[in-house]
Amino acid sequence: MKRRYDGPALALALEEIARLEALTADLRRILEGEGPTAADLKDAPFLNGWQHATRPLTCLTGMVEGHPDLGTGRYIRTSVLWSIDPAEGWARTFSRFYRLGKPRYAVEDMYG
Repeated sequence: MKRRYDGPALALALEEIARLEALTADLRRILEGEGPTAADLKDAPFLNGWQHATRPLTCLTGMVEGHPDLGTGRYIRTSVLWSIDPAEGWARTFSRFYRLGKPRYAVEDMYG
């Protein structure tokens, strides 16, 4: 039986498709050796005290700054982690890029 989407269900399906297409494009660039551009990271939320976690799939947790929906100063768990380069200071989750600050153990060292 073919499922028909209308109203809010269609809007949610189209929103998820757009997010998957954006993720696919970003992952293709990363696999081709191109990290995120300055424009990709310019308005990306900043995640401090981050660490790998599970959702049950791998994600990151940490204090976020400048998240478009969650704001600043909240401890969050990201959507599923798809790619990360701590040396370059970025991560790509299902939803968006994050700029990475210090990992959790380094933040804890800063405060004793």
